[in-house]
Parts: sequence; structure tokens; C-alpha cells
Amino acid sequence: MKSNLSSLPPQWGCIAMGLLRPTHKTRSGFRRASLGTLLLIGGGVAGLLIGMPKLHQSLTAEQAPQELTCVELLQGGIPTDTAVVTLTDAVVHPPGKINTDNLDGENAVTPALGGITKLLADPRAEKLVDRLVRGDVLPRGIPKRGDYQPLKLSLGRQIAELAQEEIGKTGKLTVHVSADPTSRWVSQAAGLLSIELPEKLAKQAEMPAYTLHPASLIGSRRDAMFWVGGGAVAMVLGFILCGSAPLGWWMFVSPIGAVLGLPGIFIRNGRGNFLTWFLGIIVGGASLAGAYHLAVTMGGFGQASGTWWLAAAGLLAGCFGTAAILGTCLSFRNRRRGGLGADQLANLGVDSNSKPRRNAAPQTNEVSKPVQLQSMIAKPEYARRYLDPKLSVSIEMETAEEVSTQTKSLEKLQFDAPLIIEVCAGEHTCTGTVQVGCQNMVMATTDEYEGDMHIRMTSVLEDGHLVVSSDGRDGRLVEPINGDATSVRIYEVTKAAKLVTKHLEEAAKIAEKRKTTLVMLDPSEWRDIIHYSERSLAATLRDAHHEKWDITNAHYGRFNFPPTPVTMPAMV
Repeated sequence: MKSNLSSLPPQWGCIAMGLLRPTHKTRSGFRRASLGTLLLIGGGVAGLLIGMPKLHQSLTAEQAPQELTCVELLQGGIPTDTAVVTLTDAVVHPPGKINTDNLDGENAVTPALGGITKLLADPRAEKLVDRLVRGDVLPRGIPKRGDYQPLKLSLGRQIAELAQEEIGKTGKLTVHVSADPTSRWVSQAAGLLSIELPEKLAKQAEMPAYTLHPASLIGSRRDAMFWVGGGAVAMVLGFILCGSAPLGWWMFVSPIGAVLGLPGIFIRNGRGNFLTWFLGIIVGGASLAGAYHLAVTMGGFGQASGTWWLAAAGLLAGCFGTAAILGTCLSFRNRRRGGLGADQLANLGVDSNSKPRRNAAPQTNEVSKPVQLQSMIAKPEYARRYLDPKLSVSIEMETAEEVSTQTKSLEKLQFDAPLIIEVCAGEHTCTGTVQVGCQNMVMATTDEYEGDMHIRMTSVLEDGHLVVSSDGRDGRLVEPINGDATSVRIYEVTKAAKLVTKHLEEAAKIAEKRKTTLVMLDPSEWRDIIHYSERSLAATLRDAHHEKWDITNAHYGRFNFPPTPVTMPAMV
């Protein structure tokens, strides 16, 4: 059976009953954050650590090389007009094999370092080690010693072998020179952590160090742009996915994604308003400006004396700024389209930044409908046919933490254990909970939808009249209504126990006024009660000119619409 909710806007499909939330909310957040984290890590490695050095080298590869000796390079630093240098007296000392001697005994290294050394010396790790080791470059005639060498080739044993071959053929080595700040970073990190470094390491941090990459091995600019562009796109998507993931238990499983997604919490899922959108654009623009300053002004990207790691920091800032602007635009678009989120009630006449007003004028969501359809709906004689939604017991027996808290509080009031159900509303499937209690005179429905808790209490009188109490956050119920089929009451409460008390007091007053009593409900009748209450509530909202429905007669077990006396009544 096709649900009547399929003719409503998408957000109505999940909130029309006031007790439903998407089953995939938490899992969707985990998927988004996990995928976003993987994209950020992969994009960072590809764009920042691989792409930016390649691009910096390719941009400066066409500069005319300048001949220098190793000592002149160390004393004068990188030339101002070129980053390509021909070392006339260079000798390459390839990296040696890992020495496993003296790992035991009195002169052994620390147990932890010894264990790592043994692991790297394993033949199965040989290929990995060959990619991580670096060859040393020294002036001709100076023997290699075991101390620190300021001139090192880029990573890879094969690079050292190719550099040796070039020196053997030409007697010179043409390389791309870039500063190596590793020792300085180690010293600064130790200072921040109040760790005292050995005097030898402290002196090494004060010495200039350079990484040499053979000019013959510099890749094409197109290849470098591929790495940078692909990494940047991956990082932007990663930031957006982490920033759009609804918060949940997955934060403990994927803390990186949770931390990276915090900047997007104010505009998440269309929740933003003008102020948050404005701030998002400002933050994004400031990040793009900072990216240019880091990469070009400070990093000198593409220049002879440029620093690739500052340019990489600029790329990261630029990706964050782009993600902030795109995320703001998506939030604005989602808000305009009435997308799912905390602002899903905005098009229904409810202010998302305040509690629903009891006398708020109801509005309809006509923004996204075609003009012809809007004009047809606006006609007084137009009405949609009401059809019952499909209800079933949920296979996944789990609820959100806030829903669980409310259902447990009801169990303390002698309500039944919560039954988790699913409702099929058109193409949308949502989940809610049902409990019957107070000597089986009240049916409680609770749910958590995109961060908002919805609570509803329903009782049936002997004459078939319904009493419905809402916590004031249901998008359909924004004001008290005294209808022929249903009496609606709104209470601005956040706890189910308080709503039960107020509901019983009002139900007793209405029953006394109508000279009837409350009907005892059987927990197995939950389907009949929900269908009956929804059809009666739709008729009441129609009579109050809040909605337009073509509602036909129906019966659900011992409940009949239009309301008729219910069999087997019971007094309190």
C-alpha cells in the first residue's frame, strides 16, 4: 500500500507521526566520518608529502644550474636565483646495511631501540628499508664518519646508486637543493615538551642541512599537478564529510574525524542561519588568504629559495578554506530546499532556534514545488487522499541514547518495555518506540530526530475521542486544538515523566467534561492505536485548516473512524 506521506515534502515523511527518526543516522555519521578521515589521510599523503615536493622541484627544474662546491653550498646556502646546483666535488656515500652487532651486552642500545633495529634488519623488511634510507654527500677527499652529515640525498637506496653513476660518468652531480628542517623541528619539539636533548643533537639543530635530489630524476609538472590536485580534492571532500557527520557514538571509534568535523557543527545538515553562514564564508576566505601567505609569501613556492613544507601547509589551509566555503553553500542550499536537519521545521512555521510557539501560524512547504502544482494545491477544493503508513517491528533493536533515557524513565512509571517499530512513509523508512502504561490507559511514543527529542502521549476515551499531548517540538502540533475527533494539548517539557502527569490530568478533565471514561489499551493493539490516532489527528488538523486531507471511513480492530463508542472500556 502506498503511504499517504509520499505526497508530502521529504522531511514530513519522517516527522509526520512525531515519533520517528532515521535508522541510519548514527551509522551514516560513522560512515561519513570514517570515509572523510581516510580521504584526509590519503589526500594529505598524496598532496602534501608527495605532490608538493614534486611540484616545487618541477617548477624550478628549468632554472640554469650553478656550479658550487659542497663547502660553498653549506656556507652560502641555496642561491637566490636557482635551486638547481651542480656540485663539482661531490662524492656519494650510499647508505649501509643495518648493523645488528652490539645489540646485547653492556654497551647495547636501549631495549626498545634494539627491538626496532632487529625488526628493520629482518630480510622481509628489506624493500621497505631501501625506500627509507638516504645516502650522504661529502666533498671529495673527506672520509665519511659516523657523525651527522648536513648534505643528504632524498629517500631511497636507488637514488644514491643513480647519483653515484652520474658522478662516475661526469665527475659532477646536478641536484635540486631544498632546506631540511628535520633537526630544527626535533629541537623545537623537545623544547616545547621540556625535554633536554644531548649536546651533540642540539648542535646539529643549529647547523644548516639540505636535501639533494638528482635533477635527472625530477618528474614532469603534469605528474606533480596530478598528485597535488588529487590530494587537494580528497582533502576538501574529507573535510566536508567530517564536518557534515551528525555527532554520535562513532566519535569514540573515529576521533580524528570527530575533531576535524567540529568546525562544521554550527552549519551541519542545514542548521545554519545568516550569522553562521557569514562566519563560514569569512573563515573560508581567511583560510584561503592564509594559504596564499604561507605558500607564496613565506614559502616562496616555485622560487629558488622556496620551502616546500610551508607551501604544503598553505595547501592544507587552502583545502580547509575551500571546504568551509563549500560546506556553507551546501548548508544554505539544504536550508533553502528544506533538507533534513534541525531546521527541517523551518518550512512548517516553527523557529528552529527557539521553542515552538503554541499560537504559531502553520505554514506549508511550497518552496520546492513547481508553480503549477502550487497553484493546484492552493485551490480550496484540493485535498490529498489520506492513506495509512506501513508499520512493522524493527529488526535492529537499538535506539539513540536520548530516546533510551526517556523510555527508561517511562519504565520506572510502570510502562511496558519499549517496542521499536518501523514506519514506511513513501520511500522513507523511519524508526520509533511505543510503550503502553498507566494501567494501560496511555500510549507513549518517543523518538530522537536529528538532535531533537519528540514525545507524545495518546489516550482514547470510551466515546472514541482521542486525547493527544505533545512536548511542543512536533512540527505538526504547534497549538492546542479541540476537535471533534481529537483534543490536542501542547506542553513545553523535556521529560516524558512530566508529560505523563500533565497528560493524565488533562485527559481526566476532558473525560469528565464529555461524561465518559478512559479506555484500557492492550499493548498488542499498538498498530491499531497508531493508525486510528493518526487518521483522527489528520481529520482534526484538517478541520482546523492546518492541513488538507480527503479522509475516508476506516476501522482498526475495536477502533472506528469517524469515532464511535469503543467496546470493553475500563475505569481508572
